[in-house]
Amino acid sequence: MNVSRRSLIRGGAAGLGLLGVGGLAACSSAAPGTVTPTGGTGDAASMVLWTWPEGFGKKVLEAVSSEFPKYSLRQDVIGGDFKQKLTTTFTAKSGLPDISGVKGEDIAFFRNQAKYFVDLNTIGAEDIKSTYLDWKWAQATTTDGKQLGIPIDIGPTALFYRFDVFEEAGLPFDPKELAAAIRSWDEFFALGQELIAKKPGTFLVRNTGGLFETVWKQSGKGFINEDDVFIGGEDHIREAWDTAVKGLKAGIVSTLESNTADAAAAVNEGKLPADFGASWHLADLIVDAPATAGKWHVCEHPGVATNLGGSFLTIPEGAKDPAASFELIKFILDPQNQAYEYQDKGNFPSTPAAFEMSEVAGPVDFLGGQVAAEVFGNAAKTVRPLYENANENTVNAPFYAEIDLVEASGKDPNKAWDDAVKAATRLAKQVGVTVK
Repeated sequence: MNVSRRSLIRGGAAGLGLLGVGGLAACSSAAPGTVTPTGGTGDAASMVLWTWPEGFGKKVLEAVSSEFPKYSLRQDVIGGDFKQKLTTTFTAKSGLPDISGVKGEDIAFFRNQAKYFVDLNTIGAEDIKSTYLDWKWAQATTTDGKQLGIPIDIGPTALFYRFDVFEEAGLPFDPKELAAAIRSWDEFFALGQELIAKKPGTFLVRNTGGLFETVWKQSGKGFINEDDVFIGGEDHIREAWDTAVKGLKAGIVSTLESNTADAAAAVNEGKLPADFGASWHLADLIVDAPATAGKWHVCEHPGVATNLGGSFLTIPEGAKDPAASFELIKFILDPQNQAYEYQDKGNFPSTPAAFEMSEVAGPVDFLGGQVAAEVFGNAAKTVRPLYENANENTVNAPFYAEIDLVEASGKDPNKAWDDAVKAATRLAKQVGVTVK
């Protein structure tokens, strides 16, 4: 999600009264700012935090100022390619911040560059590990046990759906009743066929690639394992492929590309009344279909939840006072401050203790007054740990390209699968991943 969309949600949604307590928005964003408390002397008093647009909100920064008058914390918002900026700074060995964010999609890359980060286990990370969800904590843990980051937020997935459209079609529309009716993918596909029979031109799934991604992540395994071996041709990926193709053949896939005007129009018109997404996906719905406010709910989707997004705070190797940096990180990411960030912009907490706080556990107006945190909190507890290799997206790209061809041009799914495995195997070899 781009910055302009995030900014629109933060400013526009509140003005329209679309969000209630615990309003949801985009992942990892807030207003840039500087907190300069009174007091504090010496080099260690001045602390710099690097974030991307738009960082941590005013409430959290002011809380830091109040809690730690001995520090002056400056938040620097880094535009452009954040990963590249960090890498360049590490290489130059100068200009390092005291604390830096690392995006969730980049943590696998930086696990291979662990020398550039302080191992947080050496300054007390083990003491707070139980505060965070195990699977999210593990994403920033190297294979030899170093802890590179503390989780900022998470993105457990659920099914967003138009309960008015479901009710008109005579389908289950209460979140708990609908969740109970679609525990398996076969049940979900059957529901989609019933929906389209009663409301022609109304689809339950946006596109086949998105369905494929949801299903393969549920296996708890990706395309490269912990031993750096390509496993994209194995059963867990093939089963996800076959499930996605089954959904396409059931006729319940709209075949619309995400983030297009056509997809937005379908959402507005109720022709695409359901979608998989993390808590921050509500931002897309608010932007794409503001007139549908109050007509949506969320519930568990078939199978276990997966995770989309969620970033980390780290301490660069060479920071002037790692102990002081860690003291600040512990406070910035404690349950109360994570609850503030959820209220401010929808960053779903990585600390279960925050799930029941008033800032999180309130109704969301856009979702018909539903307490969405109940759904996302329960989803967070079912996410399976998923090892992510730095080359994951390189080797899985052919699978998405081929399944798009199955959807768009009717390519034979078996031929497409064979071509995907062949291309992915070649790419795996090129980037140094072992192929057996």
